[in-house]
Amino acid sequence: MSGMELRQNLKLSQQLVMTPRLQLAIKMLALNNMELSDVIKQEILENPILDAEDIKDAKAEEYIENESSKSQSEEITVDGKVADYEENFKDIAQYVVNYNEQFIDLSNGGGYFDGTDKNYLEYKIEKSFYSGTTLYENLMEQVRTGDFSGEEILLAEYITGNLDSKGFLSVSKKDLEDFAISVLKPDNAEALVEKTLYKINRLDPVGAASENIISSLEVQADFYFKKDYLLKDIIKNYLKEVANKNYQKICRATKNGMDEVLNSIENLKKLNPNPAANFSKDEPRYIVPDLFLKKESGRYIVIMEDNSIPGIKINSYYKKILNGEISVSQEMKNYAEERFKSALWLMKSIDARKETILNIAQKIVDKQADYFDKGSGNLKPLILKDIADELSIHESTVSRATANKYLSTHAGVFELKDFFTGASYGESSSENVMNRIKAIINSENTSGSIFKDNEIAEILKKQGISIARRTVAKYREIMNIPSSSIRNKNKIN
Repeated sequence: MSGMELRQNLKLSQQLVMTPRLQLAIKMLALNNMELSDVIKQEILENPILDAEDIKDAKAEEYIENESSKSQSEEITVDGKVADYEENFKDIAQYVVNYNEQFIDLSNGGGYFDGTDKNYLEYKIEKSFYSGTTLYENLMEQVRTGDFSGEEILLAEYITGNLDSKGFLSVSKKDLEDFAISVLKPDNAEALVEKTLYKINRLDPVGAASENIISSLEVQADFYFKKDYLLKDIIKNYLKEVANKNYQKICRATKNGMDEVLNSIENLKKLNPNPAANFSKDEPRYIVPDLFLKKESGRYIVIMEDNSIPGIKINSYYKKILNGEISVSQEMKNYAEERFKSALWLMKSIDARKETILNIAQKIVDKQADYFDKGSGNLKPLILKDIADELSIHESTVSRATANKYLSTHAGVFELKDFFTGASYGESSSENVMNRIKAIINSENTSGSIFKDNEIAEILKKQGISIARRTVAKYREIMNIPSSSIRNKNKIN
């Protein structure tokens, strides 16, 4: 046992500690206007400092702004010192907007309100954002109550916030590692990403947060049919043969009998190529746009429709208590001061949220102006980092601010996240490339020729888009367009 000893060491390090109010301000950014309205209504009931303002009053918004400004400028004495809430909030509001770690550890308490650890406002926001029927909410509820470390929970929230409509990752593993390094600073970012993805892949629905259909099916096969090694081989190498019902070829290639192959194919049919499918079949969720698009002097302008958000002001009676015009006990005065801080924080957080969302939405619209002018096929390559860099904020802020926010335009109602594209090819987004592939295949009806995937790739290359044959095949499958051999058979028949 030589060489072993106990030592005491002092270590100096910088660590960011978030107050409950900062956490609330960050979470508020993710709420849409309807959810925020519910939170405010409940806070008005809970906080006697706040009064509701008639939102139909044309001067209500101006009045609220004046009241907030007056409340900040009035000198309120606390223990003989003047509390300058205005300056304090400016620093915090800027911090919230530019905060580099938007995703909060919600594992403590499991997100359930028991009247002890969390006030009702925090509970209400968590329930509005985390409980429901979306894939994100379903996965995060399991994450927060499952076997996930603090680091894994933060990373899991980033991962589940970046899933597409089918439940697959819309960002690369490299992006996840970059996020982990910049925010979590783990000893091994790659290992943390792999471990967290492994755990999420095996939550319900199994296969969610996979990179693509193939990897999702492989996860499901390993989870549900662990000993069916032939099934895993078929998923990896013979899906085309399954689609064409060329079972004899699978038998020859794998050296398995027809019964074994058919049994594995039956197991394959039990797997789900679209992990998020069940979540789109829930009760309809009626969309109320938060943002509206209008054109002024040749430029598209984004405005926020916040009439549904209750107007709020400071109660005049409590204002007199705070200013010393009404004498009350010290206990009552302390209570009024604490409630005032909470009310002021709520009012200013609402303003900061609105400004952040509008800035991000306007930048997105400016980038995608051609789409609104010319329609489908003109969506430019755009990722979260593009917007984040231009506004000097973190990608996670953009992700949170665009989640569940809808923009009403002359072309329809879109979620803000719809304007972000995946891969790009020069000036063309993946959506534009798929539209071109579809147009080429549609032209077969008039040209009389059936184009193979490599021929489509050559046509696109002449149009200035360099793309691999395998990518053409992948996009064709995403659009549910059969292969050239099947299209040729259908043409003959």
